[in-house]
Amino acid sequence: MPPLSQRQFYALVYRFRLLEQGSDLDRMRKRKWAKARIAHKLIQDDRIQALTPNEAGELYRSLPIPQGKRSDFLGNPIEELRESLWFLLYEELSYEMRVWEFLDDMGGYRVNGGDRSLVGALLFTKEPRLYALVNTNVEKGLKRLGMSPKFDRNESHAGRFQKVQEAVWQVQGMAGFKDFGVTDDFLEALAKGMLDDA
Repeated sequence: MPPLSQRQFYALVYRFRLLEQGSDLDRMRKRKWAKARIAHKLIQDDRIQALTPNEAGELYRSLPIPQGKRSDFLGNPIEELRESLWFLLYEELSYEMRVWEFLDDMGGYRVNGGDRSLVGALLFTKEPRLYALVNTNVEKGLKRLGMSPKFDRNESHAGRFQKVQEAVWQVQGMAGFKDFGVTDDFLEALAKGMLDDA
């Protein structure tokens, strides 16, 4: 799909701003963001290193991601979860390298149930002004904008993650949203047809 014109893009942003003034987005936002404080508390440096199995379950449930892989995630030994989550969130390497180590089959910090949605949600929860969520609605929204990244046939999971991040950064910059939470709401509303002409 070719990219939308600037005029079409800003018309969608305007419709989103109108939706924000009403209550149409409330249910969607509550579903995604109601437990954000819990997740933020549990991913702090000192907490993540002492995470218990119950807290790992609470963390996963509080993230704005589908819950279908929760049992896979929780099936990892708690020591591996602590180490991998700390590495992803706090290791002093470039975020691209941390994501590669966490996501890719050859990565040293890969965990069962770890996917692009989980990585995006964890990074976003830690720093919502730097990292975007990566999920089906984001990718559908990007497609509707004509901004879907092109993936190489053998592209790594981390490479795909990076390309989606870059596309969402572009959307946020063009729209002038304050953080990636608002950008995610915009892309989800777009993906679900909430911004279509009446």
